[in-house]
Amino acid sequence: MLTYSKYPFAISLEDYSKTNYGYRINIESLLENNKIVKLSRKRLEEAIAKKVSPLKNGDSTDDEVYSFYLSLAAIKASNSMIALDTYARAEANRASYFIESDNEENLIALGELIGLKIEKELIKIPWLINNNGKIVYRTLPYYTRIDEFLKIGINAQESQFRLVNSFLLNGKVYLDMKILKGLLEVGVIVRIKNIARDLEVGEELSSFSNEILRYLKLTENKIPLGKINYDAFPPCMKNFKNLIDNGKIGDEGLYQYIAFLISIGVDEDELSNVISNSLGISPNLSRKIAKAFIKVEDISPYRCDIMKKKGLCPQDCGGKHPILVYKKNFKENSSK
Repeated sequence: MLTYSKYPFAISLEDYSKTNYGYRINIESLLENNKIVKLSRKRLEEAIAKKVSPLKNGDSTDDEVYSFYLSLAAIKASNSMIALDTYARAEANRASYFIESDNEENLIALGELIGLKIEKELIKIPWLINNNGKIVYRTLPYYTRIDEFLKIGINAQESQFRLVNSFLLNGKVYLDMKILKGLLEVGVIVRIKNIARDLEVGEELSSFSNEILRYLKLTENKIPLGKINYDAFPPCMKNFKNLIDNGKIGDEGLYQYIAFLISIGVDEDELSNVISNSLGISPNLSRKIAKAFIKVEDISPYRCDIMKKKGLCPQDCGGKHPILVYKKNFKENSSK
């Protein structure tokens, strides 16, 4: 029997809660559980920013299943296909750790779950001739139907899952244990994406989804997680910050500063404070504006040459882009 703490995607949220507690637990109710929210944020941070998922999320099967589903719901709410693909691959990589040591019965059960019916039928095929001139045979103890193999294998990037590199006989694709385990990992990715497609999410997940977009920005710009290092700001951004502190920032300068902050992974609270202080508006309104800015795709400050042309560069720092200058300064400051 599959263990849900290892494979939380093996059971629906509704079935899990009904089986264990006799009533349905939905995504909204999970948001009221502070422990699950904390575990989900950590799970998302690791998956999106570091492309791994912790092997242990919490202290129980409840923690594993609920944090998996709340994280996936937040991914769905972000409307980011990149985030979904990254999360699914991180969770599949986590599952592969357990797949590696699981028993044959569970591997076959996992195959059925992802739509891959695995049958046992041992065949040996000539594989190569060794230095002594003897034929070495390859043992293939499993097979699946060609259509089911293609349904999963088409999602894989590795050449070992291409039909041309497989052994086919009478409509069957024969597999060894290594190929089977790899195919199961690919199938887990497909399974998670299919679950996300059917999840219903609402506005209550907006803060979660904005965190995901922040992690994506950090990953895209290769900036480490952690607090913003203001000492590493390029001269233009330090100037914008001073203008904001003195209430003298213009519209274009403010937009460039906001774009820069989002690009280096500032959180929603800090961005909201910047907007509120700059425009003299209520925290409620500034938060709404911050949420909207975070969701803008491809937001980025001007290149340094454009900054100079527009008179927004107070000092030539020799950089080509404010984000690159920040990364360089951040690295230098960290090494001191």
